[in-house]
Amino acid sequence: MSLAQRGSRSPRIVFVAAAALAALLTGCDGEANPGGTPTIASSTAPSVTKTTGSNPQAAFDPCTALTPQFISAHQWDALPPSPKQNSAGGISWKGCRYVTKAGYGFTIETTNGTLDQVREKFAAAVDISIGDRKALRYEARPDVPGGCTINVEMKTGSLYILVDDPTGKHPRQLSPCDNATEIAQAVAPLLPAGS
Repeated sequence: MSLAQRGSRSPRIVFVAAAALAALLTGCDGEANPGGTPTIASSTAPSVTKTTGSNPQAAFDPCTALTPQFISAHQWDALPPSPKQNSAGGISWKGCRYVTKAGYGFTIETTNGTLDQVREKFAAAVDISIGDRKALRYEARPDVPGGCTINVEMKTGSLYILVDDPTGKHPRQLSPCDNATEIAQAVAPLLPAGS
């Protein structure tokens, strides 16, 4: 092969290699999501979500249910919430992320993911009760300290609560799991009856 022929093939090889690398990185995206929402792959743009069964998002909207007065009454001292919505593999999450002035964050979303599906993905999840509802508590990323997740059972999915406090900023020094439990106990009574 002449140098001229080799030179004309290089840009194609670079393009193919770059495309393969991009595909590989995209494929790894959802396997370890430090933001907390357990996904197989995630999308940053809002998308039409495929749900299994009824839509729990229609039953409860954490972004409107957690009023500034409610947040203040629980001394969560959060900045205005940031809406979040994502989906993967037929499971969708929708709600809001709150960042407290103290410096830790928490996310509250409804999902069509059931406790059985959570248990399937996170075998180390611990059974707990939040009021009269079943729930699971787990660390989605045990290799990254400071995160704890609780899913509270709903009729068509669950209420997803994630606390992210990697540097221990909670003013009362609650562990992330104690903090997530406290948030779940405060928010679960807001769920509509029968949801």
